[in-house]
Amino acid sequence: MPITERESISASATATKMRLLDVSGRLFAESGFDSVSLRLITENAEANLAAVNYHFGSKEELIVAVVEKLVRPVNQRRLALLKQINLEGSAACQSIVEAFIDPVIEAASRGDEEDQRFCKLMSRCIASRDERITSLVLRQFPEVLAKFVDALRLVCPWISSDVAHMRIMFMAGAMAHSLFHYDKLVIISEGRCDISSLDSLRDELVQFLSAGMSAGILK
Repeated sequence: MPITERESISASATATKMRLLDVSGRLFAESGFDSVSLRLITENAEANLAAVNYHFGSKEELIVAVVEKLVRPVNQRRLALLKQINLEGSAACQSIVEAFIDPVIEAASRGDEEDQRFCKLMSRCIASRDERITSLVLRQFPEVLAKFVDALRLVCPWISSDVAHMRIMFMAGAMAHSLFHYDKLVIISEGRCDISSLDSLRDELVQFLSAGMSAGILK
């Protein structure tokens, strides 16, 4: 069946949009959000400014689309793992921690270009002091936060909603700092500590976080 002119135009527009997303993701990961101009993006994507405005409307919305493209698979994996947990089981709290951090550890371990881009972008987002960038990135996490808070409160009914929210925040911060900066521990410890693999980092992180998440139970 021959391709119509309308179908050809639509396919070309889709290809341009995906090119803009891929190029933007690479440039943002390499240089940061503020250092990359729309002109640089369009030059590398072989597109024009009108295409950016047509598909995304603004640089801010382009950033949202790039972050969403990279973060969505990780968050979907988190929610899928969370759904599989027996919240009445003895290891439920540890399983919640694993469901939250394992998709990120897996992405960091695979070495796939898209996964490495995700890790670099998340590292830049965490390090950014720009509230505008932070607010754009945080759009991706309300559902994940809500579901993990609900699960944690079912497993640890002695903690309040506020405490559960804070503990999820602590977990996210500890995970991000450990994953993106663990190599610096070798320097700070003057070689006394050398983390051999992400697996060993992950195992210690799970044990540490699991203890903190369930803290406060009355004996």
